[in-house]
This record gives sequence, C-alpha cells and structure tokens, in this order.
Amino acid sequence: MSDSGNLDRKHERNLADRREQIKQWAEYVRTNPDRDWSQQVNTLVNAQIQSARAQEDDRPSMDELRDSPLLDED
Repeated sequence: MSDSGNLDRKHERNLADRREQIKQWAEYVRTNPDRDWSQQVNTLVNAQIQSARAQEDDRPSMDELRDSPLLDED
C-alpha cells in the first residue's frame, strides 16, 4: 500500500514547480518581443493540433466498435 503522505508531498512539489514555470514564462513574455514568444506559442499549438488530428485518424470506426467483443452484451 502506498503512503498517501508521500503522494501529497509529490503533488505539492508538482504544483510548486508548475507555478514557478508560469512565473518564469510570464517574466519571459514581459521581457521579450511579442514576435519571439508568440512564435514559440504558435509552434506549440500547431504541434498539439497535429497530434490531436493524428489521434483522430487512428480512432476506430463505429463499425469496428460495434464488432468489438468488448461490447458483447452476452
């Protein structure tokens, strides 16, 4: 059985890390030209869209889902 205290401390560390990263990004945005950081955001968003589209292409069709043994009602 896992120790919930350790898990809580890990979550707190992760939250603190995320907050620090947000502060660093905000400082970067304030101190750099819009064109520099907006290109980085654009690259990230485009990669996320491309990844989502690839996942959608790999999604099974409804016919494949209907024929799945996982959906048998027996």
